Amino acid sequence: MMFEGNMSWEEAQAAMREGKKVRNFYFSSCEFFRMDNGSIVCENGYSMSGWYRGEEWQKTGWSIIS
Repeated sequence: MMFEGNMSWEEAQAAMREGKKVRNFYFSSCEFFRMDNGSIVCENGYSMSGWYRGEEWQKTGWSIIS
């Protein structure tokens, strides 16, 4: 998988709305988020609706993966 840039959480959400998968710098190589029917889910399809808590590390470090 390839990384593209360093995005904010807002940019990562926009990319997911376009059908892209995203990963944070602190995620392992097999972890990512994507959108399914307008909801953010993890690589296993579980809802991540309460995951974002505004912590500093969550605000940046996002990349699109392919």
